[in-house]
Amino acid sequence: MSAELPGIAPDEVELTVRDNTLTLKGECESRAEDEKSVWHRRERPYGSFSRTVQLPFRVDPEQVEARFGNGVLEVELHRPEADRPKKIQIKG
Repeated sequence: MSAELPGIAPDEVELTVRDNTLTLKGECESRAEDEKSVWHRRERPYGSFSRTVQLPFRVDPEQVEARFGNGVLEVELHRPEADRPKKIQIKG
């Protein structure tokens, strides 16, 4: 999973995993400007945000890896070993 988070520092992002749910929370602050500035259009939203994603499998929270670079958060999720499909040998 990846998320683009321009202008946000890694320590301003909260990432949690529980069973098969991944939640990403953070806040993007508005830039301080002088009172004379007039905006005709703003391309970047600001304020707090929260996204919850339902995953197709349970996640082992001890195996989650998150990397942040150049405004992109990349999260690698792993299934618990007990939940992975196991090939059964057929005896004849």
